[in-house]
Amino acid sequence: MKRTSSDPAMRDAAFEHNRRMMDMAQLRYEGKREGLAEGIEKGIEQGIEKQRLETAREMLRNHCNDQLIQLCTKISLQQLEQLKKEIVSGFNQTEDYSAQSHRTGD
Repeated sequence: MKRTSSDPAMRDAAFEHNRRMMDMAQLRYEGKREGLAEGIEKGIEQGIEKQRLETAREMLRNHCNDQLIQLCTKISLQQLEQLKKEIVSGFNQTEDYSAQSHRTGD
């Protein structure tokens, strides 16, 4: 240890190594922080999108017109058409199940 502290080149190399390690630790810390912030933001956006779609579904179930749904929920026409297909598909499945139950006496 005395040899390292008395040799200027060794001391400088050790100092430089220590500085690089601290810089790398700082970069990792900042990267994690940015990643966490980005993840939180993405999660919030997904939650908002999920709520918009659920609101649009409910409006469709209550026979609201397409323009009103798009105005209130800010969803695209393509998303609205997809929701309509999902609702019709779900309705048909419910009808099929109900018809089967009545035929079998369940």
